[in-house]
Amino acid sequence: MENHLKSHCCRFLVSAGLMLLVPAQIFAAVGKATAFKNFVRIKRDIPYVSGGTPEQTGDLYLPRSLGDHPAVLLIHGGGWKWGSRSDPAVSYIAPRLAANGYEVFSINYRLIGSGGQFPNDLIDCKNALAWMLLHAQRLHIKRNDIFVAGCSAGAHLALMTAYTAVGKYFPSSAYPQVHLRVKAAIGFYTPTNLMLIGGLSPRSWAYKLVHAYLKKWLTLHPINGLLSASPIYYLKHAVPTLLFQGSRDLLVPPIEASIMVAAMKNAHKPVKLVMVKGVGHAFMDSPSPQRRQSLKQMLAYLQSCQKR
Repeated sequence: MENHLKSHCCRFLVSAGLMLLVPAQIFAAVGKATAFKNFVRIKRDIPYVSGGTPEQTGDLYLPRSLGDHPAVLLIHGGGWKWGSRSDPAVSYIAPRLAANGYEVFSINYRLIGSGGQFPNDLIDCKNALAWMLLHAQRLHIKRNDIFVAGCSAGAHLALMTAYTAVGKYFPSSAYPQVHLRVKAAIGFYTPTNLMLIGGLSPRSWAYKLVHAYLKKWLTLHPINGLLSASPIYYLKHAVPTLLFQGSRDLLVPPIEASIMVAAMKNAHKPVKLVMVKGVGHAFMDSPSPQRRQSLKQMLAYLQSCQKR
């Protein structure tokens, strides 16, 4: 398991090498309603925090079509310690969302070792969301149609960003005046309850990673630190959520997604779980029928949310 985790995170470091101008026609079709006649523009290395670090930047994927667009804040995975916005999964998702009419802000954030221990990385994500809202008019973003999505550790941050957008928890440090809002959240193989790590052996690689990530937080909150760093703790303000989970995932076990769904339903929060059969963790990294089908389902979900 440890070797699989490390090899997975190493794959996250491989750049997809997207060109600045990407013809939408080269993308595989993801639905009958999409002909991919638009082109996607990419603006790279945009800082979302004034005077911030190189990690606090993102790439903006823009559809060529005129008018205001819904938008997605997209967050990469990598165990909170590795990865970037050039990871295979987000590099696959971002341009295809843009080709379907969504503005996508695919971000980096501070990682473990560069000041990104929880909740600093979460605050980075909320600063990125606030930046999108602050510049929504200039960017032609529909303020009421902003979504957050992520993969693995990025999915954990996506749900945390969405569920704590309202309330006193983890406010934006750079834009405290901006009222945060998220319409829905999408997570691929999402760690929803870090308490489950507490059941692992302290010798395990996953245990050590999570405790390194939460070291300062657990010092401040020794009793409920694992739980209060988890999306399942913040269901009071949860937004509609779509979860994708591989049925053979050994890193984020399927039971974790099932527990989250049950908790959300008990809290009367809209939730949908897509159990992707026959795949393990990080199935969005590599070409497969499951990856193509999951993208279709993601697009269909986004479209359905816009109708609400």
